[in-house]
Amino acid sequence: MALTVKIGIGQFSYHRYFGEITRWEADPGFRWTVADFIQRAGSLGSDAISLQTHYLNPKDLKVVKDECRVFNLIWIIEWGHPDGLQMGTSPEAAADLKRWLHLTSALGGKLVRIVAGYSTYRGREPVPTQMVRLIPLLREMCQEAADLGIVLALENHADFTPLELVELIGQVGAPNLRATFDMGNCVRLDADLIESTRCITPITEIVHLKDLWLLENSRGDPNASWPSAPLGRGMLDVPGVLRVLHEQGFDGYLLIEMAHMYSTWPDEDKAVTESVLWLKKTLENQGSSLLRH
Repeated sequence: MALTVKIGIGQFSYHRYFGEITRWEADPGFRWTVADFIQRAGSLGSDAISLQTHYLNPKDLKVVKDECRVFNLIWIIEWGHPDGLQMGTSPEAAADLKRWLHLTSALGGKLVRIVAGYSTYRGREPVPTQMVRLIPLLREMCQEAADLGIVLALENHADFTPLELVELIGQVGAPNLRATFDMGNCVRLDADLIESTRCITPITEIVHLKDLWLLENSRGDPNASWPSAPLGRGMLDVPGVLRVLHEQGFDGYLLIEMAHMYSTWPDEDKAVTESVLWLKKTLENQGSSLLRH
């Protein structure tokens, strides 16, 4: 049987449209509703979407379920932007994650992306110290999720390298704890993209597909500017990542995600549209069994 992936779009690609303007960006001058995003993703032929709790009101979840049904979209909740569990130092963050797990479960959601921290935590403490503090907390969150029938997908959020994330997930040892592999965050921490993909794919549920335009003065600083490009137009080996995913038998979610855009491509909606077309064409040209049939 051919393996299949679900091609999707991350809501974070449109973060400006939901009011989040980074220091490298200008306000677009308009706003979207959650329904606007879902309808746009549906019009582009997506299989799935991911929704950021940072932009959601719990009352939006009924709209999410209804709109996604119209477009036959799978919806995934992404919890924790920008700094998640704050490396295990915030009881309030843990309580908020539990709240969103119950909200997600009530509407039938089965997959939640989570984050432990952010790049701002990188280097504050030794990585083993951070892991030791996170392990019991993640076990607690996994048990809460398991009781609700939910799989958690922990992202390398420029807090851990992909290899460190594999180690952390292994030490937690929960069957419902998987990985979200973010290509851009891998490169921000100067980890080898292809080797990282090989290492993390066996435990990966979600891939954040990103292409970046690498700025020389940002190297070595994960908090610097790492602008996005449409897939296939930047400097990352996206085809190489897709080949490794195919070789490893990946059958999860490929979510297109943009951060702030490089100046050559100022329009994130055009970049997302181009990326969807590029991804489908590239998978077809590779003869990949990752494609759905």
